[in-house]
Amino acid sequence: MRGNNRKSIEKCRKKLPQFTTMNVIDGQAGLVIYSSLIFYSLTIDNILNIIVLLILAGVSIAMLTGDSGILTQATEAKKANTVGAEKEQIGLAMQSLKMKKQADNVSTIVTSAELQEQLLGDGAKNVTVEDGENDNLVVNYEDSKNSYLVDQEGNIEKNGEIENGPVEQPENVAKYWEVTRKSDEEWYSYNDVSNGDKKVKVNTPKLGGNMKPIKYVGPEADTQTGSKWANAMTSDGSMWVWIPRYAYKITKGYHSSTAGTIEVAFLDINNKFLNGETGTLTTNVEEQGAGQTKWLVHPAFTSNAEYGGGFGEIPGLWVGKFEATGEYTVGNASKVSVKPGVASLRNMKVNDQYKAGKTAIYGESANLNSHMMKNSEWGVTVYLAHSKYGTNKLKVEQNKSSAFYTGGTNIIEEIYTTNKTQSTTHNATGMYDLNGGAGERVASYINNKDKQLVNDGGTNAGDLYGETETEQSTSTQYKTVYMTNYDQGIDYQMSNIKNKGDAVYETSAYWSGIASWFDSYANFPGQSSPFFSRGGGYDNIYSGTFFFNDFWGNANDYYSLRLVLIP
Repeated sequence: MRGNNRKSIEKCRKKLPQFTTMNVIDGQAGLVIYSSLIFYSLTIDNILNIIVLLILAGVSIAMLTGDSGILTQATEAKKANTVGAEKEQIGLAMQSLKMKKQADNVSTIVTSAELQEQLLGDGAKNVTVEDGENDNLVVNYEDSKNSYLVDQEGNIEKNGEIENGPVEQPENVAKYWEVTRKSDEEWYSYNDVSNGDKKVKVNTPKLGGNMKPIKYVGPEADTQTGSKWANAMTSDGSMWVWIPRYAYKITKGYHSSTAGTIEVAFLDINNKFLNGETGTLTTNVEEQGAGQTKWLVHPAFTSNAEYGGGFGEIPGLWVGKFEATGEYTVGNASKVSVKPGVASLRNMKVNDQYKAGKTAIYGESANLNSHMMKNSEWGVTVYLAHSKYGTNKLKVEQNKSSAFYTGGTNIIEEIYTTNKTQSTTHNATGMYDLNGGAGERVASYINNKDKQLVNDGGTNAGDLYGETETEQSTSTQYKTVYMTNYDQGIDYQMSNIKNKGDAVYETSAYWSGIASWFDSYANFPGQSSPFFSRGGGYDNIYSGTFFFNDFWGNANDYYSLRLVLIP
């Protein structure tokens, strides 16, 4: 019987090739395949055996790969071991840092830079540490894609996995920019441009509220060189630039009209040098040699309001990328913004500018400590710009837009290409309008009892000038009050006692005249003009980043302001 079957199959096999393609017979398609014949060659026993084998194979695969399968359990066990090992590594690093800090009798707060350095020193690979909220730290292991939230007590929680793939882009992100992740290496690189663009360590930019990190992806993005400063965007689309905590020394050109040399050393919040610098470091602006022969922690980063700080010992601050834009009406600052290629916000009394800065929220629910820039914050910006981490002593060019367009033009592409030398980095990542555009008022004045302080500074509680004599004469985190002897020349000399780092006395030769660096104009406030202005206007041949002038505080179409955030 079986022999007869084999003979029949062989006969069919010889005939089979003519039926292995589609043929049309009487308008019908037919297909004959090998398997149909092979099937007939199988006995019932063969079929039953195959069915049993398939069942057993299915059971075996389920045992290996199912939710409770051997392979699945092994994979989960491996992941658990990795998590355990990484947590142990983080815990030991935190413990080691805490012990060192206690032994050195310094603050036991561990910074992101310190923890990252410790982990790498302990043998961790491809790990980054970022600032979280409330002094918490976020540790990301790139290889395992594990992320951990670490508090200052050393408690460690799994924070999910590092996200991959594209980042969702909000509708209001600025043209030629895109939202990225904090772990993106292209977000920023504070490079030493005097040393082959060598990248150095800085405090991780601290985002507040719903701020998002953004990077430039527009024309010339791949060819723009130099230090790349971190940029961020608030919910309204306003743009900000990060100034990391640093100390400085002016080693050439100090108190002269000749542009000199400003050395900058980045610090953590415990004032530890991050890049191997050496020398004496001080936080006391009144100390002999501070800011010249000794490293001076820039006052804008400190807790001392009298010296120009007041927000605590902070890792850095966010400065508006452009002059303020948008609209402001008394009692409503929600439309104040920082955007490119539009006319800056002007024609406001200085007290209204002050209140606009303090009440702005930029669509954020969190308190970002928004405020009008102070003299110290102008100084902290232009000192970094002049250093080897900015233009490396090259001039920040003038915004000559008579229409007061932020970035020097309403053609966005040209802001970041043609006009890039108007930025503090000479590329798209820096700040614009610090030279020219509109003159910029700052929240700083001489308390000489001049009537303009009352008329333009406001006499209600919470105004720039304030209601009581104590309020009027006292510096806060939001304003700086300069000492006065009711003489401009003497007041200028006195400013060097408590107001170092403001780019006034240190970077000029005289209180009045073409006396500041890069042939910029200098005029210290005095009677009838007790307020400071900075930068100069689009049509001022003596404008510049080291320009300072006195002015009333009246509403004037030639003056704008710049905004600062301290998350």
